Amino acid sequence: MNRRLAWTIGGGIAALLAVGAAVLLWQASSGIPSPQATATVMSSTTPDPDIDLQVLAQQSLDEHLEDCTSAGVAEGAVPDECGIRIPWGTEFASVDDVRFRIEQLPVLTLTEDGFIAEGGILVATVSGTGQDRGPRTETYRTESWTLRGDVTVEDGDVDLDVW
Repeated sequence: MNRRLAWTIGGGIAALLAVGAAVLLWQASSGIPSPQATATVMSSTTPDPDIDLQVLAQQSLDEHLEDCTSAGVAEGAVPDECGIRIPWGTEFASVDDVRFRIEQLPVLTLTEDGFIAEGGILVATVSGTGQDRGPRTETYRTESWTLRGDVTVEDGDVDLDVW
């Protein structure tokens, strides 16, 4: 080995050590936790899987119901899979518009067969043509908004299938 090659190899090793030291100093000053610290925190705060599943399922249901109640009503048909039933057929010949207001979202409980969500309060204001062919607006309120369905968990994601 000649001197030039030895100096080149030595210089390369010194440069790598300098870069490694700079990276370590940068990480220490930036507040980024080391992998060992992250592993310790994660293992000491392991959440209960049942609670997380319950929370994720409730969040998924809440988002679903917000979408249901913000959707427009076409030809008097409420959105499917939302647990909404409005008895307007006896008072309206046709429905032009329905506005929903959620006063309380149903609370989801996981069961062996899926889920049940109970205790919701929903208000629907229906406008259209009454049976007497005149304009009509009525407000319907339910304090027992209930839904049922299946729960599927894949890769940490919760998928609800509301009946």
